[in-house]
Amino acid sequence: MKKVIRIVFLFFLLLIIGCAGTTGGLKSLAEPNDSNVMVIGNVIIENIDQEFSWHTWDFNAKAVIIGKTDDGTINHYAVDTDARGYYCLPNVPAGQYALKAVIIPVFGGLPLKIVNDLTENNSNFYRMRHPERPIEYTAKWLPLKSEGRIINLDIMWLGLRSAQVADLDVKAIGKIFVQKYSQGLKNKRFYEQGYAYTREDPLSYFKNKFPDSAWWK
Repeated sequence: MKKVIRIVFLFFLLLIIGCAGTTGGLKSLAEPNDSNVMVIGNVIIENIDQEFSWHTWDFNAKAVIIGKTDDGTINHYAVDTDARGYYCLPNVPAGQYALKAVIIPVFGGLPLKIVNDLTENNSNFYRMRHPERPIEYTAKWLPLKSEGRIINLDIMWLGLRSAQVADLDVKAIGKIFVQKYSQGLKNKRFYEQGYAYTREDPLSYFKNKFPDSAWWK
């Protein structure tokens, strides 16, 4: 009986993961279903001066996507990125979507959560002060509406920088520098000297990786 339960659990876990990444990269891409859409994007997290043991988060993280359907229903999804920060979320209802948070497993077992309240136009990301605090899955500002089958959230670079004690509040430690790129990156340098970032834009990346997918037809 326990073995059956374990198999069923693994089956549903695979369904939830969808086209989530692994260290070896994405293996397959779920095909489109009826009028659903696919959300894609890329994240880069750079440690500028927060005294973490890493400089560039260039391996698996978790992207939290939030969306609002045409009837006003708010849904949220968590999907693993691949080793280069690319993520895709296939077969979700058409509507408006945004990147709500990025979660990376630092501090031993505690996650680092970088969250956007999405309360208004140009609302920004902050680092959650208490990693055990749950994310509030709310949003008033969701900038990207589905046109066709693909919603491309582009490349989101998040630079983590320390702050003075006077700058801290109940939510944030440090400041987050945010830049968004829609055309990809070619040897782009941010704050970390000696490292250049090269990224295809997410749409080109997934088209090149899965050229025969019905998502592009």
